[in-house]
Amino acid sequence: MARTKAVLGAGARLADYLMLGYLALDCPLSKVREALGDHDRHSRRRRGLPHEVLVYYVMCLCLYRQAAYEEVLHIVIEGLRRVYGDEIRDVAVTKGAISTARARVGADVFETLYRSQVRAAGPAQMASCWYRGLRVMGLDGSTLEMPDETDNAAHFGYPGASRGAAAFPQLRFCALAECGTHILLGAHLGPYRTSEQVLARGVLRVTTADMIVIADRGFTGYALWQHAQANGARLLFRARDSQVLPVHEARVCRRPLKNCRNSAR
Repeated sequence: MARTKAVLGAGARLADYLMLGYLALDCPLSKVREALGDHDRHSRRRRGLPHEVLVYYVMCLCLYRQAAYEEVLHIVIEGLRRVYGDEIRDVAVTKGAISTARARVGADVFETLYRSQVRAAGPAQMASCWYRGLRVMGLDGSTLEMPDETDNAAHFGYPGASRGAAAFPQLRFCALAECGTHILLGAHLGPYRTSEQVLARGVLRVTTADMIVIADRGFTGYALWQHAQANGARLLFRARDSQVLPVHEARVCRRPLKNCRNSAR
């Protein structure tokens, strides 16, 4: 079947270059090169697509999911040049060369960059960000569909289906979301059949003592609760109505019932 190359409807706009400039300022070139250096992934040859440009390019693929690879690359190069000038040069590469460069850089560079850059950023006056001096964070998990390719199917697996088989492999991830800004912190991902509680243990490493973490009843459990308290964060997890908790000590209130209720508050 013939395919039509996807392009940006109105061509590259000034807003596209400004967006890329803001991205480059918020995630500076020095940080990108530092992440590449940590994994020894600097470009060996300068004739092709520089690896630091490719890092920004992969970020922008999430913002321009319907556009062709070459269109997005043009926006990246022009936007970066407006910030870094001649330090970023023009390149002419094919779609295959882009895929090859992505494989050379690898996913670990992006994970390192993510861990070093992503932080909770909601200001104190922003609605839903803070409660009594504590930053409100939500712990939750979800799934994402992956391209239906052999490697993805082997690693991530398919979800169950009532009839036949699911169309696409899926990954499961867990993350902390800052409730006011929806920034995802400490995200961990794994195969579809990985438990959210297993992924949550890695996520909770980024909690701090100035946070209150809310979670649904799927995360309630003694081991995970103890792990979540390690960094001093306050916790507010839902529990199942049917959950039976052991009684370690029973106390009898000898005051009038009304006074007992007031003291409980």
